[in-house]
Amino acid sequence: MNAESDLLSLPDDALILILGYLELPIQLRLTQVHPRFLEVMPHVWRSRNKSSNLSLIELHLSDKDLRFFLESTQRSLKALRLRMEKQSNFDIFTDYVFPNLKDFRFSTHSFSLSDSNLPKLIKSLPNLRTFSPHGKFTGKHLVDFQFLENLTLSYCSKMEVDHLIHILRARSLKTLKLAVFDINDTQSIELPWEGIKNLELLQGYSWELERWFLTKLDHLKHLKQIILCDHDDDGFLEKVLMSAKRSSIKMLEINAGMPLFYVIKKLNVPCKTMKVSGYHLYLYDGCFENITELYLKNSHFPKEAILKTIMQQIKTCEILGLECCQFGFKHFTFVALEIGLGRCTKLNVYLSENIYQSNNFMDNDLEMTWSVEGEHKFFELHMDHPKITSYSHPLTIYFD
Repeated sequence: MNAESDLLSLPDDALILILGYLELPIQLRLTQVHPRFLEVMPHVWRSRNKSSNLSLIELHLSDKDLRFFLESTQRSLKALRLRMEKQSNFDIFTDYVFPNLKDFRFSTHSFSLSDSNLPKLIKSLPNLRTFSPHGKFTGKHLVDFQFLENLTLSYCSKMEVDHLIHILRARSLKTLKLAVFDINDTQSIELPWEGIKNLELLQGYSWELERWFLTKLDHLKHLKQIILCDHDDDGFLEKVLMSAKRSSIKMLEINAGMPLFYVIKKLNVPCKTMKVSGYHLYLYDGCFENITELYLKNSHFPKEAILKTIMQQIKTCEILGLECCQFGFKHFTFVALEIGLGRCTKLNVYLSENIYQSNNFMDNDLEMTWSVEGEHKFFELHMDHPKITSYSHPLTIYFD
């Protein structure tokens, strides 16, 4: 009671600042405790919630609370992630107009939306630029978002190619995420050049990307990122690098052990940063040379000699991260003089949560032990790991 009285005695600006640190369900409960909390809470949301991530499935907000929150923030929200639990959540949301909401991404739980629901969204989101719809959408009406620039179609289960063409004839997109069409849908279809010429990010299945974009890659001058959503069974990376005709790669993210490294070496395309997950290093063929930053996660090193060879040969690497990797040996010694020999810059090695994996179940999943022999100005070991953004797609290419 004293804490409540102390809060209520504060001036508005201090109270708004403090309440802003509370979780939304607690904020909503406070509005029922005292009229002053009810009065200032909209100011709390408008001052802090320019961007909001609402999972109504987890928050269990009542329709009344959801309506109060949306009504209070409808003019201040600029970005919203909304996981809707039931149809009434959608109905309440579309009762309001959000004039400043530029980025809207949503999903549904126990119900599904379709084309007939889009006119309501178009009315509620007059200035939308980034849209990720979830439901049985064919693409009809999407062109009616007048300022649309970034579009994710991956969760539109009924998407039709004709509607995509219609969108691209009317809108010049910066982001297009596909991974929605069957391989047969892409046959004998050309996408309008005006709609894709300014693309900065492109995502899709290999047949979508290869059929519609591969021959145009060298003309997509603004393209900074390509995401492949299925596995590289047909040499997709090599085709992209040859078609894009870029002099270098900013970063390459490889997941699920796809054997792609040889392409970088074969085509002699410099790559600054490489992130690799789920790779089995049974041998080393020089594929990590000329990499400035190398991060290996959930990868397997069966033999100590492989790691030794890598440490001696990655002379241009300045950061090596080993996180959650499995090793077929219990201990490894970094020989500083051997690692530093022939280097011009320092190699920083970061280690985190690596384990020894043995065929003997008694020794399985023991923490790896590490040591350093000697010193060298071009080598330093860190028993932690730099923060790495997680990635889930098989292949992502970043261009400068």
